[in-house]
Amino acid sequence: MSENKRYKPKKASIKRLIIAFILIIAVAAGIYALLTKNDDQANENNNEVKVHSEETKETTKKPSKVAKEEAEKVVINKGTVTKETSDTPEEQVTEGKTNEADTNLQMPTYNKDAIIANAKAQVYTVYTDLQQGSGFLIDSKGDILTNAHVAKDAGFVVVKNEHGQEFQGKVIGISKKIDVAVVRVPDLAGKNPLVLDTTTATVGTKVVAIGSPKDQYGTTTEGIIQSIGAEFVDEYTYSHLYEITAKLNRGSSGGPLINAETGNVIGINSIILEDHPEIGYAIPLSAVMGLVDGWTASNETITFDNGEDDFNNNHADEAYFSEDLLKENMESYYELIRQSLINGKENYYQSYILENSDALNTAISLVDSYKMNKKYQSLEATVQSITIGDEASVVNMNTILTYIDKKTNIKQTIEQSFDYTIVIDDFGSYMISNIAINSTVDSGDVVAPPPATSDEENKDAETNTEAEPDAVIPKEDTDEAPVTDTPILDTSGIEEKPETEEPATDESNTAPTVPAKENE
Repeated sequence: MSENKRYKPKKASIKRLIIAFILIIAVAAGIYALLTKNDDQANENNNEVKVHSEETKETTKKPSKVAKEEAEKVVINKGTVTKETSDTPEEQVTEGKTNEADTNLQMPTYNKDAIIANAKAQVYTVYTDLQQGSGFLIDSKGDILTNAHVAKDAGFVVVKNEHGQEFQGKVIGISKKIDVAVVRVPDLAGKNPLVLDTTTATVGTKVVAIGSPKDQYGTTTEGIIQSIGAEFVDEYTYSHLYEITAKLNRGSSGGPLINAETGNVIGINSIILEDHPEIGYAIPLSAVMGLVDGWTASNETITFDNGEDDFNNNHADEAYFSEDLLKENMESYYELIRQSLINGKENYYQSYILENSDALNTAISLVDSYKMNKKYQSLEATVQSITIGDEASVVNMNTILTYIDKKTNIKQTIEQSFDYTIVIDDFGSYMISNIAINSTVDSGDVVAPPPATSDEENKDAETNTEAEPDAVIPKEDTDEAPVTDTPILDTSGIEEKPETEEPATDESNTAPTVPAKENE
């Protein structure tokens, strides 16, 4: 009994100890999970991508090697971040906000070639001493938006435009948690930025991704947004991502994702999967613009300390003319002309014309004439010759506009020859400064004669009366034919009407008058 009495309390104590121990472990695990949620998620799931489909509301797990297979994550650089950094948590901005009022750039829609032609002057290849990526102009201060992993730990930053001109920039904002950064380029201040849109896109939206993969400027791909809400944690925390079918490649990071239905930029191309190259991910502008706006609000003066480096701030003064680039420039210009004719309202092509130049008024008048009582069908433009000069170059082009005349409903053409004078502006871009129209032939101006009017019928009748006697005379019926003609001409009023009423009819009366007038 004594043994039993000693045993029972011992057994109860063990039970209590076990329960208490379990509770302590559970509480500790809960606290630990809350404090290290992100790290635990990355370790336990081995960097699995959780894709929350907006359509199915189901979770799909991506391969466990996402973080390492994400080709855009170039080798992590050692050392501390010397640029301005921010640990500000992700901020949301008002839905539907745009910077449309801050730019003169007009964004075309649906047509991929027109979207590219319009956007490429504002898209840049971004270089650092460590890696290469992409970026795009977001305001008139010269601020370029890109990914944080592109600009991280950079000793210097250089951006290159579509014509190969380079400009030095400085990182004015970069996050340690969110993969976004802003590079300010003083020499791009005053240039019109792309139109940004923080409206959340919907599944199925057509998109165009632009970037410089493998240092190939202006590479573009098309696709759709197939889901919204992808999330995962790597070096950075990614959330609310657009999953897109527009293929991305190494070097695309930081480039714009454009909504083809509005023409506006809606995201930043950021992630690719090597084992699923057909899938890409973009950070929505709506998820980061609150953070970005805080950085760009700064008006600090940017200075560069290059030391003994060979880099001299920028190479804009080394801009040059190239036949291939001039030809490409004019092809892009005419792509926007076509889009303007299709749209009927917006003058997208103005982004290729030097502001306050004679060319602007000429181009507007020319395009307006293409719309006047005409239904646009097609526009062919061919470069005939290129003359390169030191300060300007001249591109000779032939064009054929095909249209339907709204009055006659007949298909017509306008064939024209032009000389375009091209200069390089302060931003290193080719701009049209003068347009000379060499010749214009409009088939609509050479129209088949309309049905004869009463006056024309009278003229035809007179012509026929002159021709008929030649046909009658060989018959030699009588000599009275001329006699019958004479009374018709003479008896209709020569004797009855005054001379002043029909001077041209009575030759005998007008003969003295005409020489008098000639002498006068």
